[in-house]
Amino acid sequence: MGERIELPPFEALTGDIGKLAAAWKDMGSDTTFIRMLNYRADLVPAFFDFYMRMRGDGLLPAKLKELVRLRIARLNTCRYCLSSLSPLAEKQGVTDRHIAELEHRPPGLFSDQELAAFDLAEAIWHNAAEAGRNEALRARMCEHFTDAQMLELVWAIGMYIALGRMIVFFGIERED
Repeated sequence: MGERIELPPFEALTGDIGKLAAAWKDMGSDTTFIRMLNYRADLVPAFFDFYMRMRGDGLLPAKLKELVRLRIARLNTCRYCLSSLSPLAEKQGVTDRHIAELEHRPPGLFSDQELAAFDLAEAIWHNAAEAGRNEALRARMCEHFTDAQMLELVWAIGMYIALGRMIVFFGIERED
């Protein structure tokens, strides 16, 4: 492995991963991440089905999960995720102002539920075991989320932490 993982060119992607990369590109998204996953192309269709379901509306609104993803990207220093606002985020109502204010959180910009989700993401990012034992944090989460919503949120947080750290480790940068 060199300075960063070697990625196949977009034109070399075939089969399911080629179709997925083309669809991703048609949405206006950068395909670098998908190209990285080409090394395990057999897992990509199932993974992306799960990934897109997790990012979309579910028990929690997609906007909340997208804001959490961006907050984790800040914590991970993932320039790939932060270098541009994805078309998906824009559709969900996330603006450049939201991204710029993820740390300062001025009154009225974020809902109480979003603020609670940011605090949970940060606590898990720093130390998941400690976060799980923090009774005040758990009580606050119970004010804003059902058990089922908590599962979805923590699952999304874990996925975003892991993917962001993988992208940072491999030095992946957007090419669009």
